[in-house]
Amino acid sequence: MPETAPNGTVPPPLDPGSIDITRAEPKTYLEVIFQSIKNHDPEIIKVWAGHVVETKEFWIDLGLIVVPLILAWIFSCLFNRAFDTGKLPSFAALRKKIFIRQQFKPYRIFLVLFSWLTLLLANSAGFHCPFLRTFTLIVTLFFLIYLPSVFIEWKSWMRVISALMLIAAVLQILGLLDDLIGFLNQHPIEFGSLKLSLMAIIKGLLTLFILFWLAGLFSRLISEKIASANDLSPNVKVLLRKSISIGLYTTASLLALAVMGIKITALAVFGGAFGLGIGFGLQKVISNLVSGFILLLDKSVKPGDVIEIGNTYGWINSLNLRYASVITRDNKEHLIPNEDFITNPVINWTYSNKILRVRVPFGISYQSDIHLATKLAEESAAATDRVVENPPPRCILEDFAESSIQFELRFFIEDPQNGVGILRSEVLKRIWDTFAENDIKFPFPQRDVHLRIADPVLRDHIVDSLNDDEKSE
Repeated sequence: MPETAPNGTVPPPLDPGSIDITRAEPKTYLEVIFQSIKNHDPEIIKVWAGHVVETKEFWIDLGLIVVPLILAWIFSCLFNRAFDTGKLPSFAALRKKIFIRQQFKPYRIFLVLFSWLTLLLANSAGFHCPFLRTFTLIVTLFFLIYLPSVFIEWKSWMRVISALMLIAAVLQILGLLDDLIGFLNQHPIEFGSLKLSLMAIIKGLLTLFILFWLAGLFSRLISEKIASANDLSPNVKVLLRKSISIGLYTTASLLALAVMGIKITALAVFGGAFGLGIGFGLQKVISNLVSGFILLLDKSVKPGDVIEIGNTYGWINSLNLRYASVITRDNKEHLIPNEDFITNPVINWTYSNKILRVRVPFGISYQSDIHLATKLAEESAAATDRVVENPPPRCILEDFAESSIQFELRFFIEDPQNGVGILRSEVLKRIWDTFAENDIKFPFPQRDVHLRIADPVLRDHIVDSLNDDEKSE
């Protein structure tokens, strides 16, 4: 890619025979290759290669690149062997103090050290060594860019950014970055009446990525500050966090569009099409978003509430713009669309307060003392953990049933998010133990069976058999 002069003219093509090969940089080699490809003349490369291979400086330069590769391999093998055999206790102690996520690779460190050492010695001896210098710079940049991944978790977007930084640095070292930027600026892409250069699109995408990352970072920091504010209700906290997050990401998007050179007025047609799409294809999504804001504003449900909607019973873990996270007692997390909270009946067990009444029915036999049973049942509930003292437990006589006297024990708890099944079980077990100690019987159905047998011989035989069984007992 030949450089363009400031006045817009293209400099004359290179003459391979007029270039000082002993001082030629890697950029010169690439320019000769590009010129040969552009002119469809492979003879240019042949002439240039013929001059290059005849110089001893070229071979010395390539040979010096091999030196740090071999030395780094030898020293890294010796280092690994010494470390594995326990001959480097100080380094092992240092690794324990410094958290290193990945396996330590000494080859990269030795390669950087020996590359610079070889370059310094070659320059001191009077060799120009452009290839060795370029190789040393690229190796050093690669080492420095990927060095943080040894100590911190290297996420996918970090790998992308580091790869782009490495590519840009290599292009700058080779002297091709300015040529590439000029090439991208000279080839715009048309979107109707809007023209964008490839460079503007790349700048916009990079700006959008960086601003989105900063928006997410500031959003998390602000969310932590809001979450620590004790004078705000949970709904207000969620509303503030979501509003600030939406504002930051919207601002980042507008700034990225400005960097790309796109005016907001140019998006009028797109905005109309987007609104039409919302009216048809995204109707449910927008409905859930609007319902999410309504839930946050009217405070009908909030994080921590124990609710029952449809067949789902649990406590709200979080409220989001599109859905609410409800965790059941089975530790299953249900993601319920916000629209369901608006259109369906919702039982909020903790809407006004967290005090909840629990009912435990039971029955006793007709031969038991109902007054004593009432007292013992109330005492059993009061002695159970999680049952509040005020209001106190109450045992109500509800019915004289067919084979039992039916009671209902009522008591209150203030932590319904912990469930009531286990609590009912504990109360019933206390009632069982207390009633057994005080001779209060639990009924069970009893029936009198009348047999009518027409055959007198068979009837007498059955009666005699039953009498014999009673005598044997």
